[in-house]
Amino acid sequence: MAEVVYLTGAPATGKSTLTRALKSQIADLQIFEFGERLTARLAGSGQVTDQADLRSQSARAITLDDVRAVDRELLDFVATHRATRPVIIDSHAVTKESYGYRVTPYSLKEFEKLGPTQIWVLYTEPQVALRRIAANAQGRPRITEEEARFHAQLQASVAITYGMHLGTAIHFFDSAVPGEQLAAQLVARLSRS
Repeated sequence: MAEVVYLTGAPATGKSTLTRALKSQIADLQIFEFGERLTARLAGSGQVTDQADLRSQSARAITLDDVRAVDRELLDFVATHRATRPVIIDSHAVTKESYGYRVTPYSLKEFEKLGPTQIWVLYTEPQVALRRIAANAQGRPRITEEEARFHAQLQASVAITYGMHLGTAIHFFDSAVPGEQLAAQLVARLSRS
């Protein structure tokens, strides 16, 4: 069985950038980008136009039913690919909303069915996240340093809960390190199987 990695972290920690770098180095790597799938679902009904629109609307457009439908797609995707190819799931359950934060996690029972072999959490200092968002918001709301810190802590707590339930180690990676260095570390982790 190939590795199945649940990759998470607060916005602007570089999850999508990292998955693209990993894909360029591991030809058969399968990536399930949750936001992309959610965007496709909502764009089909005309509710959003692209991922930036999805991020800016967030809970105003995304219902729990939408999230659960993409959760089911994810289970099917992993079941299809895990026997032969490494899989990375790019997802985060915590979103910044106009009223504060929303957490739409997998139930522990459903996460158990997903069965990741590794859980990776990207983090960075709040100032780095703020600079990244200011440089290229892509629909992400402007946040304060404290909001960035709290968002990262909330996301980490969800990942830790998943890991505790499965008895799986959770690895935290500082995404402020050079991208090539981080990608090389993670390629090595994926090659362990």
